[in-house]
Amino acid sequence: MLEIRKRNMALCFVIAAVLVVLAGCGSDDGQVQGDLTLLNEDGEEVTLTNKERATILFHFTEVG
Repeated sequence: MLEIRKRNMALCFVIAAVLVVLAGCGSDDGQVQGDLTLLNEDGEEVTLTNKERATILFHFTEVG
């Protein structure tokens, strides 16, 4: 009885993991919904999509 319960619990975990992976994959076509914008060093809004020139982004994290 306990062995059947363990097997059923393991099966539930496997099904849940598969559902999480499938939900993460989604069916998005890769297009950005709306404009992707950030603030530059002067506080001005900069659009990152459909630009004529390439944009380099720096992301700094705290080290320590």
